[in-house]
Amino acid sequence: MSWTGDPKRDIVEVMKLLYERGIVQVRGGNASIYDKSSGLVYMSPSGVPRNLLTMEDVAVMTVGGAVLKGNPTSEWRMHLAVYEADPEARAVVHAHPPALLALTYKGGVPDPELLTEVKLNAKCIAEAPYAPPGSPELAKVVKETIMGTGCNVIILQRHGALVYSDKTIYHALDLLEAVEDLSKIIHYLGGPS
Repeated sequence: MSWTGDPKRDIVEVMKLLYERGIVQVRGGNASIYDKSSGLVYMSPSGVPRNLLTMEDVAVMTVGGAVLKGNPTSEWRMHLAVYEADPEARAVVHAHPPALLALTYKGGVPDPELLTEVKLNAKCIAEAPYAPPGSPELAKVVKETIMGTGCNVIILQRHGALVYSDKTIYHALDLLEAVEDLSKIIHYLGGPS
């Protein structure tokens, strides 16, 4: 389910917001929406600058992995792994939030209890071991982490974060931004919790 009813429009808007907020680089990060009724997954494209995305750039795949339109993100396997691991998942956002990455490099994981916006929306926060971006191995560790923990916020070691929602892509974006804000607060307080 999307917010506007148009998954392509929602993906374009979310990717632009991620870029404007400084949570992804100009060609970084990705997002997807799973329309369960059609079995289609709408996904941000590979290689297109986030500030220049259009609805025509959005790729369309089947939940089984067949590309129907466009050039999906190189992280497409990871997105499909989320939808396989949690049948309730409807939207995925992956980014490279600087404060969160800095916190995890220092050995910290944000405590959801420290910020109401995270506590209310994060089932929990888990770490997935490193696997190369875009690889089948990354999809596997993400799936295993979700199935093993039930968390909807996954820290990808040396890579970034993946957040998913059973509601809308804007719900996933809101949670990702809240986790990044929490990481900044922990930094301002002097380090890992």
